[in-house]
Amino acid sequence: MLEIKIDLLKNRLYITLGRVRKDKVADSARQIEEEIHKLEPGFTCITRMIDVREIDANDVRAIIEIQDMLAEHGMSKAVRVGADAGKELLDRIGHDVSYSALSADTLEEAEQILDEWESGEASR
Repeated sequence: MLEIKIDLLKNRLYITLGRVRKDKVADSARQIEEEIHKLEPGFTCITRMIDVREIDANDVRAIIEIQDMLAEHGMSKAVRVGADAGKELLDRIGHDVSYSALSADTLEEAEQILDEWESGEASR
């Protein structure tokens, strides 16, 4: 399961990951790419992980490609919510990306983190 939403007013991408079949990770990249073209550089992202499974080397490559694509399109900050194993995996795989990623316990906390970060950036 993959759900992708954008909020144009907040310039924010929302990715919800459920159990994504191994042969569908690359399809997820295409869906994400379609949506991020609608956002301005500097956009933020909340990634919510509901269900994490064991992944293989092909999945890792696809995840790295997604993270690189998000960075290339100007993502400035991400917050990850949900399954700790999924957050740790994305942290481990994405250690070389140009954006920073934080962790939150709830979707509301993730929203607050990004809203506060953005208001601090705007006041500089």
